[in-house]
Amino acid sequence: MSDVQYDDFLSRIYDEAPYFGRERARELEQYNAFYFAHLHDKSRRILEIGSGTGMLTVPLARAGFLVDSVDISSAMHEVLAEKLSAEDESVARRVRRILADATTHVGEEPYDTIAMPEGVVIALPSRELQIALFESCHRNLRVGGRLYADFAQPRWKVVYEQTLQEHTRFRMHSGDEYLLSVTFRNDRHTQIEEWDVVFAKQGVPPEPIEVKVSFRFLSYSELQFMLERCGFKVIAIDVNHSHGRGFAVIAEKV
Repeated sequence: MSDVQYDDFLSRIYDEAPYFGRERARELEQYNAFYFAHLHDKSRRILEIGSGTGMLTVPLARAGFLVDSVDISSAMHEVLAEKLSAEDESVARRVRRILADATTHVGEEPYDTIAMPEGVVIALPSRELQIALFESCHRNLRVGGRLYADFAQPRWKVVYEQTLQEHTRFRMHSGDEYLLSVTFRNDRHTQIEEWDVVFAKQGVPPEPIEVKVSFRFLSYSELQFMLERCGFKVIAIDVNHSHGRGFAVIAEKV
């Protein structure tokens, strides 16, 4: 399967797939609470980096925020567009979808606020790319502007075992059922975790969809170092974000 075909498949299945978006989708208010606790000015546009399927984008727009939402995936943009089409027209008008690479994107003018939800940074599986993303955040903010971001933490069982295989079944709202098999490989030194993922649709001749995805998890101490190196000052950290399954950070451009 080509990267384009897989991108389209994953975008359609993401919100319902274990290990991907299902947990966040099921507890969306809890995951998004960090952003709504701190974002108040609805008169200025927010730059959202990594809109994905719109799990933060749509709630922000419903609440009255103006959002410029950047994502490199055209397939994810299509899913977001479909979600917005089901909303009131006033909600859809508040979102401007931008198809771009967030590490190089330059907005029309600097923003006061950037929101960067879970998965965006760790989906860049190298220190250099992660730093490039933080540099882009710095470039797209005004002096004194703030970055709000949350970060997933690795499953410690995977870190401990280094290689682990798990299997699960799940059913989509459409009725399609899949057997999902994931082999996790974790490198403790680089903090890079690779997933060999196989989706096998049940009830049809098996045509499994196979892909490898990579993540690079960050500790808070490394994150703080990166942010400071890129011209930020860390203002606050919430280590209890989503019942301790990750942490959330507020950083200010200096």
